[in-house]
Amino acid sequence: MTTSTFDKRDKWIPWYFVAFFVGLAIMDGIFVYLATSTFTGVVTDQAYERGLKYNETVAAAEAQADLGWTSSASLDQNGTFNFALSDGLKGIVGAEVVAEFTRPTQSGVDFQTPLMGLQDGSYSAQVSFPLDGIWDVRVYVTWNQQQYQHSQRLIVR
Repeated sequence: MTTSTFDKRDKWIPWYFVAFFVGLAIMDGIFVYLATSTFTGVVTDQAYERGLKYNETVAAAEAQADLGWTSSASLDQNGTFNFALSDGLKGIVGAEVVAEFTRPTQSGVDFQTPLMGLQDGSYSAQVSFPLDGIWDVRVYVTWNQQQYQHSQRLIVR
């Protein structure tokens, strides 16, 4: 005849399993709450309309490539943003040029500024950035009913 001896601690073993799964359910609930309360689900406003305009965007990019224009942008240490635009032979003078600066990691600090044209087809503006770090610049050019865009990433120190 065998007798089994139970220790008083042995009666808590099933409750350890229950406590583990209750703790797991509480942690899952916290993670679900954080996931649903911190992300709105909206990545892009009016995504459907923007998707429909994709062919227009492709056509505009092809039209820009057909122009044969070249451009370059730079930011000097004095905070002057310089942009040069050329048709391959000479600089394009008299264009309306606007630079839009966006911060890819933070919203609410984006800004735009018009660039003043010089006689050699270059354009510049004094720019004061609210924060150091990485900035994306998109330059919009309008000249003789022709559109041109240049985008570049800058590091501001």
